Amino acid sequence: MEKSTEKLHRLVNSSGFPFQIRIQNEIEKSRNAHGWKVYSIEHPWQNIEAGTQGYVDLVLLNQHDTQFLVLECKRVRDAKWVFLIPSKESKHRTHAKTWISYLQKEKRNFGWFDLTLNPSSPESGFCVIRGQDKDSKPMIERIASDLVDATESIALEEIKYEKPGNLFEFLRICSSVIVTTAEIVVCRFDPSDISIENGELSNAQFETVPLVRFRKSLTTELPSNLNPRNLAEAIKAKERTVFIVNASNLVSVLNEWEYYGLGPWINWK
Repeated sequence: MEKSTEKLHRLVNSSGFPFQIRIQNEIEKSRNAHGWKVYSIEHPWQNIEAGTQGYVDLVLLNQHDTQFLVLECKRVRDAKWVFLIPSKESKHRTHAKTWISYLQKEKRNFGWFDLTLNPSSPESGFCVIRGQDKDSKPMIERIASDLVDATESIALEEIKYEKPGNLFEFLRICSSVIVTTAEIVVCRFDPSDISIENGELSNAQFETVPLVRFRKSLTTELPSNLNPRNLAEAIKAKERTVFIVNASNLVSVLNEWEYYGLGPWINWK
């Protein structure tokens, strides 16, 4: 390879675009297996309430036209993302806090609600990444916060254009997903195994998993239609779920992805 070409390769590979393009290609060529299609690429968004804006890498639409997956592609080199679970139990979670838009004639209900979604996975609100600056906002929180802002923005943008009219109903479930090259590891431990003197963990179980639910308060803004009775309710209302998926497992995750049971919209009719 010529030196000039080698420099161009390094320039291209220094960006995350090749990884994003490969993820798009992987989804498109496996569409017959899972039914998801690439709905939008480099989708611009603006969240006026939060004062944030940007571009989201990919938006996927399922074969039933009921679900969006809002994807952020994050390429990292030789990295492990370790999610802490202060319990020795290996129980997986099926619930997730996602955006739901439900329109029926003149009625409009939308916002962040808990929903039962497959595939199940571990759930954590703590992520440890090597080399993070302890004095700055953790990387995973930054990415996840922007992504939930993007998800809400895209959902609200769609509502502006949807006019159910005489249609029976319109349903859209919007989930936030980070697809990464990082190895996703869960760390299970008993909190009593943490030294009270130095704050270090002496015993833990580590397991590599295909995905994890990252759930915590990822926004400081409360929707105007919510009126919490106390601080505890306000904190709960700000919780969001972001799915963290290892890129090599993305297709298998898409194959299993579906909500089940009765959604909250059953009470909105």
